[in-house]
Parts: sequence; C-alpha cells; structure tokens
Amino acid sequence: MALQWLAVVATVLAIPALSTAQNQRQSHTGRTVQAVPTPPPAARPQGLQAPWDVKRMLSNLNSEIEKLKPLLDQLHPQEWLDNGAPPTYVRQYQDTQDRVKDAVRASQALAARTDSLSLAIDAYFRMEALENVARSLEQGVRKYGEPRMADQLAALISQDFTNRQRLREYLTELSVEREQEFKIADEEAQRCRGIISREPAAKPARTRGTHTQ
Repeated sequence: MALQWLAVVATVLAIPALSTAQNQRQSHTGRTVQAVPTPPPAARPQGLQAPWDVKRMLSNLNSEIEKLKPLLDQLHPQEWLDNGAPPTYVRQYQDTQDRVKDAVRASQALAARTDSLSLAIDAYFRMEALENVARSLEQGVRKYGEPRMADQLAALISQDFTNRQRLREYLTELSVEREQEFKIADEEAQRCRGIISREPAAKPARTRGTHTQ
C-alpha cells in the first residue's frame, strides 16, 4: 500500500514535466494542446491539533515518564533473586529502563516534527511498549520486592494515561489527514491521466522531397 501511495505522489510530481513536454510539442507541431490545470491546495482537515498543543502534550507526557527514573533507581532486582524471583524480572527491569529512554527520545523527535506520521506512530508504540513492560515489572516488585514501591510504580503508570490517550487521538487525526491527502493526490493523478490519454497523438512532421535531374 505504501508503494502505491508513493507511486501516486510520484505521478503527481511528474505532471509539471508532462505539461512542459506538451508545450514543447505544441511549438513543433503547431497543434493546440489542452493544458492541465494546477489543482488547488488541499484544505486542512477539521480537528487536527495545532503543533504547539501537540508539543505541550508531549512535554507533559515526558515529564510523567521522567518520574519513573528515580523510582527505578530505588529498585534492586538482584535482591529479588534471593526471594525466589525468576531472572525474567531482572531482564524486565533493565528493559523498562531502556524503554523509558526510547519513549522520551521518540516523543522529543515528534515534538520537533509534529506533522510526521511515522514519528507519531513510533512515539505511540514506544509509549505502549513502556506501559506493558512497566506493568509486568510492577507485578514482580509487588511479589518479590516492596509493595509500597509497586504502588508508586502503578500510580506513575496511571498518571500519564490521559496524555497517552491524547497522543493516540493525535495519531488517528494525523493518519486521517495523510489518507485524505493521498486520496486527493490519487484522484488528481487519475484525472490528469485521463486528460492526457484523450489527446490525439502528434502527427509526424512532413518532410520535403528532393528532385533529381
């Protein structure tokens, strides 16, 4: 599907070159060629959040994520092994630390380019991955560590739920906008192909013959 959209965009970008070639053909053949009108710019869809609102939302989301760092530093997963914890929880602890860094880095990248669908998708799924591994770690802390620390971890995970939902909503809005843009580009490309295909083929220029004596 992505390659199909790229082909549509490439076709639209090629339209000015086709128009130039038509003008050159007109000058050589003397025929009138129907010009391809330039489409008007697509209107911005209703409901898409403004860039500054998206940046503020991401800043709030990062602030909540950053609160996980000092709490994680207070956990000692190696001690859980003495309480019978499987090594899996040690790996989950390390994985949670890594995913905190990844989520912050992804949201910062999106804040720099709020109109990027790929960055929005990356940020959202990194947030989801962080939540999943952090909730699994919480179970390990509750069973093999201090329940008080597990409660704090659960509270921090829940606090940024609203901002994660806003990021999900923005991702949906941005996806709809890009889909509309691709749809308009596809329709315009099809229209231009139809106009060009209906034009009569250029007749070859008549050459003068030479007379021999």
